[in-house]
Amino acid sequence: MKLDAPLVGDRIVVRNYTPEDLAFSTGMWFDPVNGRYLSDPEADFVDGTYQKALDGLQDSGEGYYLVAFLGEERVGTCCLFPDKAGEVWDIGYCIHQSRWRQGFGTELVELMVEWVRKRGGSAVTAEVAKENPSSRALLEKCGFTAVGEGSFRKYNMAVRFDSLFYEKRL
Repeated sequence: MKLDAPLVGDRIVVRNYTPEDLAFSTGMWFDPVNGRYLSDPEADFVDGTYQKALDGLQDSGEGYYLVAFLGEERVGTCCLFPDKAGEVWDIGYCIHQSRWRQGFGTELVELMVEWVRKRGGSAVTAEVAKENPSSRALLEKCGFTAVGEGSFRKYNMAVRFDSLFYEKRL
């Protein structure tokens, strides 16, 4: 799925993912620090199935894969996945560690929420590792509330996280 037009914030512009974004994206997602709480594996655990999925992100029919820019600099990635009715949207996000604690995560989440609101969505959800206080605080700052618990694991790895499900009603 693709955006019709970029999302424009106060500082960042968010556009559709392209294959040229792969090295930046996987550099964050697979990094043991930057990608610690993501479901993406570290680089040594990427298999052919996972690589095939990465190679087709720009053509996904299940959701939107996006990249955030500050001028010409890539600062993060995000994704949005609608339910079958297009009412509840699940989001994910990752900011490059060189840009942590500068408000880019908040701006990115707020842009996604507003985009969903304009499309008539009724809620935005996100799953976050309980051990990730920064992401939990970001969602709470953006008006999300913890509504349930679960768990997830990193793809192809024996790393599992207890998680919280967050929701923001629109």
